[in-house]
Amino acid sequence: MTARGRYIALEGFDGSGKSTQAEMLASNLDAVLTREPGGTPLGEALREVLLHAAPDEAPSARTEALLFCADRAQHIGTVVAPALEAGRDVVTDRSYGSTLAYQGYGRGLPLDELRALIDYACRRPAGASEELPDVVLPDVVVLLDVPLADSDRRVHRLDRVGGEQMSLLEGDSDADPDAEALEGDGPDRLEGEALEFALRVWRSYRELCDAEPDRWVRVDAAGSVDEVAARVIEAVASHPAMAG
Repeated sequence: MTARGRYIALEGFDGSGKSTQAEMLASNLDAVLTREPGGTPLGEALREVLLHAAPDEAPSARTEALLFCADRAQHIGTVVAPALEAGRDVVTDRSYGSTLAYQGYGRGLPLDELRALIDYACRRPAGASEELPDVVLPDVVVLLDVPLADSDRRVHRLDRVGGEQMSLLEGDSDADPDAEALEGDGPDRLEGEALEFALRVWRSYRELCDAEPDRWVRVDAAGSVDEVAARVIEAVASHPAMAG
């Protein structure tokens, strides 16, 4: 019997370099590369609604959570589970951690309700091999950790950092008090949220990582792309879930 593949997720605040690092890790592991939201035709349609809806058509917080988990259920059933059953490793750009961080800590939805929704969305598909767990969550979650001010600069989210916004950044030990966001193309809808929301999400990722030390590993995402990639590859290779 073919040993099932390993499921690896990259998580982190906007601008942490997840997409690039997911591509590099998937190449290193010869793994299936995918993403949430997206990864399936239905998922890509949901992604457009979730990330690029006009302000007057934007989904509510609860609708966001339901749509993200609908995308996840389709993703698990048609991409992730079949690949794992075939013995392929899977690398995804975002997973359940983003729902907890953005819709839970960011939007204020009850975490216990979100976890129940996530578990339902990630339930092993009907007819899938019992080699898969009852709930198909990532075996390894890599948190790409960057200072909030640095991630803001990377995605060009703020025209400037000053006054009240600067005081929020200065409240975090890893933030750069002199950082200024660069002007550039506009972010997607979730990236464009207010800084207070961003700060809640950014902090939540560390809390999530600390709460699941057997699954999550924190990687310093400062430095060159190649430097960060080396750290990610080492963190994944040394994780107990990758043994065997």
